[in-house]
Amino acid sequence: MSERVHGHGNVEQLREIIDRQQQELQMHRTELERTNAGLLALHAEVEGQRQRTAFLDEVSRTAAASLRRHEVARALVGLVEREGVATSAAVWLLDDSHRLRREPEPGEPGRGVRQVAATRRAVAGEKRILVPLTVGPDLLGVLELRRDEPVFGEEDLPFARAVAARSAVGLRNANEYERERELAGRLQLAMLPALDTPADLHLCARYLPAARGVNVGGDWFDAFTRPDGTVVLTVGDVTGHGLEAAVIMGKLQNALRAYAAEGHGPAETLRLTHNLLRGWHSPLLATAVVLDLELATGRIRWANAGHLPVFVADAEGAVRSLDEPNAPLMGVPFPFEISEYQAKLSPGETVLLYTDGLVERRREPIDTGMDRLARIFRRVVAASPEEAGDRILEEMLGAQDHDDDVCLLLCRWATAAPGVRSAESGTP
Repeated sequence: MSERVHGHGNVEQLREIIDRQQQELQMHRTELERTNAGLLALHAEVEGQRQRTAFLDEVSRTAAASLRRHEVARALVGLVEREGVATSAAVWLLDDSHRLRREPEPGEPGRGVRQVAATRRAVAGEKRILVPLTVGPDLLGVLELRRDEPVFGEEDLPFARAVAARSAVGLRNANEYERERELAGRLQLAMLPALDTPADLHLCARYLPAARGVNVGGDWFDAFTRPDGTVVLTVGDVTGHGLEAAVIMGKLQNALRAYAAEGHGPAETLRLTHNLLRGWHSPLLATAVVLDLELATGRIRWANAGHLPVFVADAEGAVRSLDEPNAPLMGVPFPFEISEYQAKLSPGETVLLYTDGLVERRREPIDTGMDRLARIFRRVVAASPEEAGDRILEEMLGAQDHDDDVCLLLCRWATAAPGVRSAESGTP
């Protein structure tokens, strides 16, 4: 009997142990589930933070990809909408007249946008966040984010501020670039000369700064009449871009004019200018072509230092190239000879001088561009020089932005009227 009771007690103890172990197991299972849930939440938080950081890096890259404010604004809006940060977005840019202009679509700023611009304090709601775009003390505009579902939460406002901060840096850089670009363009245009030639020569000069990048270039043109009646035409290009190129361009343009005005021929003018450039110890080089025309005889002389050949078209559209061997670029650190050539020009013929920005393209040989220019020149030569110049630019450059500045100079010798002596034939 005692053995039976003892056996029953052992069973009870065993049951208690099993119950206690089951309880501990359940407790450990619960703790494990909580730990897993915490780890999953932590992983989600880390992943979310990683995605936010990656997105902010992409915002920085996008904001730095262009130096035009409206392009930066449109790219940022596209990025925000594409990545689902907001259902729709807009950037309100503050212009020089302190007006807010909406990108990418035009619109009038509402009260909320004007309030954020005035106070420079963000405004957040469930469906819209407005954040000022500022760099230091400068206000550049307002970033507007809209969302349908899910609505914005508390964590979205700090993130929107971070997006706005990185966006503002790119917009500030573009803003400063555009101002400097406009100022440099005005300065460079002011340095280009007024054309001074006889009435029976019709001229057209065009200069276009580069549409992308640092547009301060070194292209120039000039046309003037010497005291002896000889007409001098010149076009040149300083290598590189920037302020130094523009300064060298202005000096070379004045030097060429001064040497040619003294009566030096094209080759000697280029030689003297080359020596002058060498004396400045500048790392920049320059190409130039100088051509002079005696209206009394129709004789033209020219010399070329590393520049593209001059084109001449007659009244019927036949185009020939003054493509004789060139001298090297001015400023190279070794001596060289500059050859001078001459030919005849007849009344009714047109001379075209230009810089490489008109014909050079990254993905094709320069000869292809020159052949294209010759064909276009042939088609438009019957038009007035002004119209011909505009059509050449339109057909050569099209609507695309060009990476280099462009310069061309057209000179047409008017057809001799009845009773006026022809320079070519010498007969009335």
